[in-house]
Amino acid sequence: MTRASIPLPAIEGRYLTFAPAAVAPPQALVWGQLWRGDSPGRIVVTVRPNAQRLQRLRETYAVHLLGASDKPAGWSEEWEQALHTGLYALAAQAQLPGDADLAVSVPRSVHGQSQGLVDVFGARAELQPDGNYFPHPLPADTALIAQIAPAPLEASRYWGAVEWIRYAREATGGTVPFRNPVMTGPLDTTNYLLGSTTLLEWLYTEPETVQHLLDTVTEVLIAMLAALSEAAGGALRPHHGYPSPGGFDLCSEVRSLISTGAYEQFEAPYLRRLGERLGCFGVHSCGSWERTLPSVLRDGFIRVMHGQSKENDLATLCRLAGGKIALAIGRSADLDKRYLWPDLESFLRHILAVVPEEQPFVLDLGEDDLPLWLQLYREVRGVEYPLLEPLWAA
Repeated sequence: MTRASIPLPAIEGRYLTFAPAAVAPPQALVWGQLWRGDSPGRIVVTVRPNAQRLQRLRETYAVHLLGASDKPAGWSEEWEQALHTGLYALAAQAQLPGDADLAVSVPRSVHGQSQGLVDVFGARAELQPDGNYFPHPLPADTALIAQIAPAPLEASRYWGAVEWIRYAREATGGTVPFRNPVMTGPLDTTNYLLGSTTLLEWLYTEPETVQHLLDTVTEVLIAMLAALSEAAGGALRPHHGYPSPGGFDLCSEVRSLISTGAYEQFEAPYLRRLGERLGCFGVHSCGSWERTLPSVLRDGFIRVMHGQSKENDLATLCRLAGGKIALAIGRSADLDKRYLWPDLESFLRHILAVVPEEQPFVLDLGEDDLPLWLQLYREVRGVEYPLLEPLWAA
């Protein structure tokens, strides 16, 4: 890890600026342990700032940006506003205790969410009223799918993420790292292109066609991630915000719909190719993915699994992980009440009862929820939680 990868806020007059940390903070040791699959001997806690903290920073300090020498064609004032938002969020994060790393997120509007990449393959993503995008699948024609020739990456809506990172990095003088924009992995991107019904049918009736498309998709993902990393100065941080010294992450949601055998045939080899070419990374998946965890452990490149409970059984995840891979697990949301925790306290008590100290585990909390966690930790485990001091005392 380089010093430049740990940005610390600084104040110049009434301007908020950022500079590399002179000495790696204690949090950096934790980030490295998680990425290696080692437990620091406690549950790792990241604390998100609340709206009041963010507003105080906005009202107290202005953000100092350098002038961009050549703004890209798609630039708008919204790009600058998004960068301001990201920098205030980074500074607010640095004021809080815990284990969070510091990086700026790419606004989804500049690249059309994860669906923004489908145009490379000739598909279309339609903007919805809520800001999300709906991918229109390609015709279910095996001859057409076999002949797909990807368009240049620069012509894709998703390329806006590369341009935004380039702009933001120049405007901040290369002092802050960036998270990769939300991106689907090989099978999930293929799901966008074929549609779920066709994909799930073709896994059994047209496996060679699916694998040919997966080959094509995987190469495009590798090229796009390499371009994103180059734009960010050679390194990224995972999109989903769990702490790490580097790397990226991908959404691999279809794994929750398929068998272990199908996962090992149609997703695992392509994720492994990504790791062989780009290095270690993390995976996010909603739904139930316990059955894929043994295969993940054999991969060697996947360092964090990010998901939810109750969709997954947390005790089963910990047993299968065996302390060899980090888990970042939050509360299930937007589901039938059978799969929801009645309140935050019941979820936190479950974590304290189930997660062993030898299991690398990340818990993400809101700033206002931290006192409850400290109270429950003391009550359930009989000791004070060893909370790390903030990276920036301001």
